[in-house]
Amino acid sequence: MLSNPATQLSAVWQEVDYMLREGKAKVEKTIKPIETKHNGYRFRSRLEARWAVFFDMIDLKYEYEVERFEMKGIRYLPDFYIPSLDRWFEIKAKPLSEYEMKKCEEFCFNKDNENIKFSVLVGSPEAVKIDKFAGIMEYVWEWPSEKYPENVRFLAPKELSEKEYYSRFMRGLWVVPDVTEEELVEAATAAREARFEFGEKSNTKLSD
Repeated sequence: MLSNPATQLSAVWQEVDYMLREGKAKVEKTIKPIETKHNGYRFRSRLEARWAVFFDMIDLKYEYEVERFEMKGIRYLPDFYIPSLDRWFEIKAKPLSEYEMKKCEEFCFNKDNENIKFSVLVGSPEAVKIDKFAGIMEYVWEWPSEKYPENVRFLAPKELSEKEYYSRFMRGLWVVPDVTEEELVEAATAAREARFEFGEKSNTKLSD
């Protein structure tokens, strides 16, 4: 099911602007994530630290919150960048809000719409096998193509967006290069089972 993206995004931002001007924007009350130290980094949440453990276990060197970007007045700080794969990852514990979806979209559009490798990872690392392929479930940015021109949008999966939203993010399977199914399962398990002393420092062998 497709929709006109310009109309949808315009309506979203008109509503956001109105709420801000009128002082009616509501701050969602949530439990504050616990900052966690691992491998020389201080992560904003345990979930991000678990993904760091996962990357470490499969020998993927990462950079955490390496650079902040500003696009059309929107500021965005991606969670992870993997230099060897030239891939960006956003980590979320739950489906994204409209504003969070918009930030990810603007980043992809403005950074390198036709070549960027950007995915949203929701929840803790978990190995998934589809047919003969083992990987990690992701929500990946779909490049413009003859099949899917730039103006095409798809209904975002419920696991990705908390509300009905049309975007260029599609459910996919990230098959990690040069990592066996056994290694993938071991890394995902280690990441999910990682314990953090006093809510701060990980007790994995890779921790600093």
